[in-house]
Amino acid sequence: MSQTAYLVSCEVLCGEGSDGALEGMDRAYLIVAVNAASEDEAFTKIEDSFDEEGYALVEAEWVAAADEVEWDDAETEAEGKDLMARLASIPEEVVYGPLYPASDEEEEDEVEEAA
Repeated sequence: MSQTAYLVSCEVLCGEGSDGALEGMDRAYLIVAVNAASEDEAFTKIEDSFDEEGYALVEAEWVAAADEVEWDDAETEAEGKDLMARLASIPEEVVYGPLYPASDEEEEDEVEEAA
């Protein structure tokens, strides 16, 4: 079965010992890249990798085949190209982009909306 390179934008909880927790983050956003035969397989690989690295998936904001992604700006496009270059060199791995902290304001907004 052929493999497709997928990019997934995720929100994660940073568990003890994870890079995010070591940087002082409880929650973070990142984009990951993975080669998989389907979106379902991509998520399975990503969740397995998150378990190993000390993360828990909160939400996947979007998932797309890498060659179909339309970037909002040059910075995120450069990040995506970097992920794809690293994925090409280690095609069996899940490749992580930079971690961006989830702000406390976002969490407070979610709680207020739920109330």
